[in-house]
Amino acid sequence: MICSACGTANPAGMRFCGMCGTELTRDVSARERRRVTSVFIDMAGFSTLTRDLDPEEMRDLADEVLTVVAGVIESYDGYVDSLRGDGLIALFGAPHSHPDDPQRAVLAAAASLNAIEEVGAARGLPLKGRAGVNTGVVIAGAVGSGRVRSYTVMGSAVNLASRLEEAAEPGEVWVGPETYAATRYRLLYESTGPIELRGFPNVTSVHRLVRAPLRRHSDPYGHLPFVGRDQELATLEQAFAEVAHGRTARELWLVGEAGCGKTRLLREFTRRLGRRGATFWFRERPNEEFTWDPLARQLFGLRLGEEERSAVARVQRVLDELLPDQPRWHRLVLGSLELAPIKTWTRLERRSVDRTALAWRDLLTAIPGRPGGPEALVLLVENEPRDATLLEFLSLLLQAEAPVLVLRTSRGRLEGQPPNALELPPLGRDDSLQLLEALTSPQVRAMAAPLVEQVGGVPAHVLELGRALSVTQEDAFSGSLASLLQARIDLLGAAPRRLLAHAALVGEVTWEGLLRELGGPSVSEDIRVLTRENLLVAQASSAIPDEVEYRFQSELVRQAILTMVPYADRPLLHLRIATWLEQHAPLAFSELTATQFELGGSPDAAYAHYLAAADLAAARAEPQAAMRLYRKLLDLALPPETLAEGALAYAQAALSMEQMDEAHAALAQADRLVAACAEEVAATLQQVLAQLREEVVALV
Repeated sequence: MICSACGTANPAGMRFCGMCGTELTRDVSARERRRVTSVFIDMAGFSTLTRDLDPEEMRDLADEVLTVVAGVIESYDGYVDSLRGDGLIALFGAPHSHPDDPQRAVLAAAASLNAIEEVGAARGLPLKGRAGVNTGVVIAGAVGSGRVRSYTVMGSAVNLASRLEEAAEPGEVWVGPETYAATRYRLLYESTGPIELRGFPNVTSVHRLVRAPLRRHSDPYGHLPFVGRDQELATLEQAFAEVAHGRTARELWLVGEAGCGKTRLLREFTRRLGRRGATFWFRERPNEEFTWDPLARQLFGLRLGEEERSAVARVQRVLDELLPDQPRWHRLVLGSLELAPIKTWTRLERRSVDRTALAWRDLLTAIPGRPGGPEALVLLVENEPRDATLLEFLSLLLQAEAPVLVLRTSRGRLEGQPPNALELPPLGRDDSLQLLEALTSPQVRAMAAPLVEQVGGVPAHVLELGRALSVTQEDAFSGSLASLLQARIDLLGAAPRRLLAHAALVGEVTWEGLLRELGGPSVSEDIRVLTRENLLVAQASSAIPDEVEYRFQSELVRQAILTMVPYADRPLLHLRIATWLEQHAPLAFSELTATQFELGGSPDAAYAHYLAAADLAAARAEPQAAMRLYRKLLDLALPPETLAEGALAYAQAALSMEQMDEAHAALAQADRLVAACAEEVAATLQQVLAQLREEVVALV
């Protein structure tokens, strides 16, 4: 059995690896996609130089050279994949990796060529080697059948390294394009000029190593500062000042993609406000029932599991202070927290406005009205909640004649992009480098610039890059962002790494029951590892009842681990995810379920769930989402009869929402699909098609 940690082949029946002691497990597929740097080393002209030697002497010389070279490879923490005649193949990045694998590989190749010359000099022979180094994505894992299995990698990136070694001159190290790009800031190269490599017509120029720079040392890491966003902070400060001085309410949106720093900006803003603002956070979650508990914990200091009598007394003290002589409002607030009976109103007493929302509105707006109290109320609402009660409460706050600033966040551009929206662009290059330097060292600035550009100035991605760098040793910084992230992920071990990769197929969030479905009953320890390393973060509540929900701490990590799942393994995994969601997730997850079925190669199951998701969007009066889902449904590889029915449903939904352009497009597509149906089916569908055309004419 092949050890997933070190790649050693172990005899059948072994429970633990005889080399590294890792527990041996039999997985459905232990293969994974990895970014690996392959090194091919060969002795140039070995047969000619040794033709006068006795066969045993030639064998002893080859053994000595390969033993020395293998030792050099291992001293750089590389993996000797195989020996071949008078050369060898080494891997950096599999079965374990470092953030600077490309650089290690090039330096190991150069050191190996020096070692070959030293062995030859000791024997009185002008021995020289040549090396080819190339970086790229490969499939890594056990290859073979039965008991004859060994750990290796396969892919065109490996073949290119072989071609580079064949083309290199004696004593030279030639590197491929990606290796050069990853190491050009640390190592000195020169172009080989135009070349032709068999099987690689697109590679017309590569580079040869000239020399490596001197060793450097990193400075100690510092604490993370708040970087950039001066203009956005000024806008928030101005909005607060207008609210406080004008005694009026105002709403402001912060708009930006996930990880752009909306929450970090709000925290810095509230920190600078200090006692000038009474700040409350409201992080409502989609598909979660609304409660007043988050506000109550902040306002009254309630604790989870607190005894009811103590909680009532704590709440009552604040109510008496902020809302004196208003017992009716007191009962409503206590009732909303299940600390008092909830009165059922008679028909005559009912109003169009929720009385509980009014009570909470009056309670919060009383805070800045106290002598010596804060200048204004600041309510921060995240995650674009759709709950009617919360939206009504926000509307009441904005209608109040009180100093209230409501700050809301959105991950995408708002429909119509109102004037009260503040967009958060990516950080500039200098700010990103300053943020990175706070986690690593100022000395990385020149070499980190290309990596910062790869993460696009998204603060969360810059932080992830910093975390990857922060686990390296001394001069271990080099290479692409993919190599850095792979090195960080490799610290997990094979089992948690594989579970994290499977979770990445689900999306930004996943659930414990689903992780158990993907990883088996013994997955608890792997989950603990992932949460301890802050790669998966447990959420306070879950969108799926009775399930613990986890969110990826960084989308950058999710994308990195996702690339490690072999394409051949993905369809079955997607089907397992879809089946679990179908059994456990509410209707709101129909689109995710459909997508998983589609990726799993089950378009018929995907069709039903896309249809449910489109109907749900139409019922919510979300025409853009509904039309998008109908279009996805019609892209499935299904018989024309099924697609024709979908196109007719698409047209009918478009008409009901008065989306006339969409209706015309759907009818045209339905017409083509009906024409491709069997005659008896087409006759029925034509009747529906004709009826919908009449409705279009009537509406026009």
